[in-house]
Amino acid sequence: MWRLGLGRSRRRIVNDFVAAKATTAARAIAYEAADQRTFRRLCGYGAIVEDGAGRYHLDADRLGAFRGAVRRRAAAIAATSGVVASAAAAATVFALAE
Repeated sequence: MWRLGLGRSRRRIVNDFVAAKATTAARAIAYEAADQRTFRRLCGYGAIVEDGAGRYHLDADRLGAFRGAVRRRAAAIAATSGVVASAAAAATVFALAE
């Protein structure tokens, strides 16, 4: 459930920047995020860029790369979980067959 909140928080932050049209350095805005952890994560990845004067703007290219990384990580976790579940099911079937 906690992970679902991260996606919602990330979308809220991105929507705030898009609504303010802060997608270039010239249109950077001062911003105080409700979820500082997600905001720092986006800044750390470069999806949100600080101009040095306490103003921020959204870098759409880096945001796309960030979203891709999140999707790849989720797919890897799902694949690993599927392999583990399959192995457990096979072990159970073999144990019951004996």
